[in-house]
Amino acid sequence: MDSSNPNQGVSPGGSLRIAAPDQAEWSYAIDRPVVRIGRAEADTDLVLPHGWVSRAHARLYADRLPYRIEDLGSSNGTTVNDAALPPGEVRPLQDGDVIAIGPFRLTLVAPPPPEPVAAEPSVEPEPAAVEPTPAGLGVRTMPRGRPAPPRPPEPPPETVSRPQEPTRWVGVPETASRWLQYLPPIYAEPDMDGEGFLGRFLLVFEDLLGPVEQAIGHFRLYLDPETAPAAFLPVLDAWLGGLLEERLPEETKRELLKQAHWLYQARGTRAGLTRHIEICTGITPEIVENAGEPHHFAVTLRTGGQTVDARMVERIIERNRPAHTSYSLTIE
Repeated sequence: MDSSNPNQGVSPGGSLRIAAPDQAEWSYAIDRPVVRIGRAEADTDLVLPHGWVSRAHARLYADRLPYRIEDLGSSNGTTVNDAALPPGEVRPLQDGDVIAIGPFRLTLVAPPPPEPVAAEPSVEPEPAAVEPTPAGLGVRTMPRGRPAPPRPPEPPPETVSRPQEPTRWVGVPETASRWLQYLPPIYAEPDMDGEGFLGRFLLVFEDLLGPVEQAIGHFRLYLDPETAPAAFLPVLDAWLGGLLEERLPEETKRELLKQAHWLYQARGTRAGLTRHIEICTGITPEIVENAGEPHHFAVTLRTGGQTVDARMVERIIERNRPAHTSYSLTIE
């Protein structure tokens, strides 16, 4: 391998077609082994200027085929073909795969596979003499059932280091804590009863901190009214200024939170008050403005025998009416 070639270790010919709202589609040529993608201009190869893009968002590995993509723990995440990419996972890419980063959609145009080269005859080297193992030196083996991790390849003689995909310990038994895979293999060695003490000991903390870890890893689901746990809906309501009533069904609360942005925009109008009452009661009210006198409106609910909480309706009207107006409520 010629170390004078600056593109050594790069699979040439690939590119990214980049599309974003209100922008013309443009292309980025992949000409380096590692393409750093992010918002910050410093230490970034492909700059995507948008607030939804983290400063260091993702890496694209192009040192060999297939190309790979890795999310660097970004705030808003990365998807490949609309499938979420967990942080730290290196996923292979195929020609035409679509990478979504913030509002940007990056379509991979992979280079064609290299043409086969006829093998040149080579002279087999003579086998090297094997030196005997000195007496008294034993060979240390890994515990049974836990294969030794592969030895990392020798770095190529090039100026840009080849990206190393994260390796994980794959010999952890199912009865041990999964956190054991993040520790050196020596900590997975069995004790006298054939099981690893640390693998059992970590199960205590995994059970205690597992729910917290899951909540942090999927916190974006807590911010969506459709997927947030029912116990978290009051927190979302507090952030939005208090739209929910305690006795409302859960589905009604989720619908109110989903439409909160529109209800705030329409607050103080007949349309906003009508929609708010309609969501909470399932009945479309009749609202007459300037009913009998200026700045007075009348609200009529025809329930058809359905039970309606009048106090709740009054609180909704008080929350939505302009300060200079008065009202009357009739429930039939």
